[in-house]
Amino acid sequence: MNCLLQKEYYKIEMKYFILHLLFLALGIKSVAQVSQEPPRLVVGIVVDGLQQKHIDILWNYFNPGGFKQIISKGASTPLTYNIVSAGNASDIANIMTGTTPYYNGIAGNSYYNRKEYEMKSILFDPNQTGIGTKDSYSAHNLLSSNLMDELSLAFPNKTKCYAIGINAEDAMMMGGHTAKGVAWIDDIAQKWVGSAYYSNGLPAQADKMNENGEFRSYVNRNWSPMYAINTYLNPADKEDKKFGFLYYPSARKNKNFPNTLLKNTPWANSLVADLAIKIINEEQLGMGTVTDMLMLQFTVKTPNEKKTAMQSAENEDIYLRLDKDIESIVHKIESKIGLDKSLFFIVSTQSDQHTPSEFGENKIPSGYFNAHRSISLLSNYLVAVYGQERWIDGYYGKNIYLNKQRIEAKKVNFRDMQQTVANFMLEFEGIQSAYTSSQLFNITGNGNSEMLKLQNSINKKNAGDVIITLLPGWLEVDDKNIPVGDSNALTTHTPFYLYGWQISPKKLTSNHQTIDIAPTLSKILNIAAPNACIGKSMDDLIR
Repeated sequence: MNCLLQKEYYKIEMKYFILHLLFLALGIKSVAQVSQEPPRLVVGIVVDGLQQKHIDILWNYFNPGGFKQIISKGASTPLTYNIVSAGNASDIANIMTGTTPYYNGIAGNSYYNRKEYEMKSILFDPNQTGIGTKDSYSAHNLLSSNLMDELSLAFPNKTKCYAIGINAEDAMMMGGHTAKGVAWIDDIAQKWVGSAYYSNGLPAQADKMNENGEFRSYVNRNWSPMYAINTYLNPADKEDKKFGFLYYPSARKNKNFPNTLLKNTPWANSLVADLAIKIINEEQLGMGTVTDMLMLQFTVKTPNEKKTAMQSAENEDIYLRLDKDIESIVHKIESKIGLDKSLFFIVSTQSDQHTPSEFGENKIPSGYFNAHRSISLLSNYLVAVYGQERWIDGYYGKNIYLNKQRIEAKKVNFRDMQQTVANFMLEFEGIQSAYTSSQLFNITGNGNSEMLKLQNSINKKNAGDVIITLLPGWLEVDDKNIPVGDSNALTTHTPFYLYGWQISPKKLTSNHQTIDIAPTLSKILNIAAPNACIGKSMDDLIR
């Protein structure tokens, strides 16, 4: 009997021992998953105007090592922007901080300065010195940390972070406050420029390209089709009988403005790619003991582009040339660092699927809203109602700024005037709705989705007193006919591609937002998320 009991006891002990070993093994596996080594180099690519539909159309024409490699061998999902389109600065800040202008302060590329009664770049900082430029720029209006900042804080004086962009707003929002060096293209002076705001200022490699003529050599290349024009899916937007199409990057966009075509030609992308490879090589990115980061901005927008659908040979060509540039970067990193130690991601700024002109050609209601006329009529109306005064300080980007000093001096009820303005603006063609700033700032709960998106898109430092929205199909342009934001859609999507490191191939259709990028990358890098981050990690994408 005792012998039988001993055997049963032994069996039970063995079961517990085996279970203990299993739990221990599972625990070790779990710890290994959490403490796996992060990538040594993160390369972020933001493409202005990129659309999934365009990628699908050109898929069979791409090289195997560019877009095709990243998309087919990586993870991808569409993301939604939860802010109103107001320029690349707010879009990229949204991506890099994991939060909205309501918290990060970047509500657009520009803002109306009430003290000086004029528009200012969101980057303007009189306390800073430009490098190679008279523009005094910094990221001081970015009120939160971004992904690069958190990486720099996690590994002070060890990590190497750089941002290279075609435009200043894009480059500095990628670089945040702590990048070692940031560079962008000056298409008038035709060189790389930067800001002393960053510790290394203008990267040495950019300065060298300026000095040795490499930058200028790109400007001097005319842009014509890479392949025979009859092999393109669409005709040229600006046909040239000999070449198919022909553009001179140094030519002015408009005779009244000094800006050139350079930033909307493939050579702008090639300049960014060339500088990126030089920095990877010479700064030994990805070769240290901690993670480095390189953020790059490209474009697929062509000169004088009037349509966002893929309807021109120029649009196809700039995509195909960008594909080659991305392939060269991937190849360099693969051979120097290794794909298992590198992580790439690609995302786009906001853009509409179709422009008002495209809608108009197909008899779909649409239009371009220029506020100059409506604001003039509003001023006259306020004079008739409240007396002869300058009641409006200014206007920019769907924001109307009232003259608070005169309103107070004349003892006019400010809230009443706000509502009067909002009611009057509803009478104009193209306007969908008008809200007072207090209405938007005081939204709570689940409320109206349009109002919540507007609240996300404003900040108390630079919000107008009345904010308008436009009807579907309409787009705002300024007095130079330049779009103020590239989308008026209630919901704007961007493709998001993640490739390299330990990312397994998958395609998801999950309900994620662009503010989820920063916390996802923070989790991969095992660093803190940006300090105003409200996004959530896309765990289903990185499992």
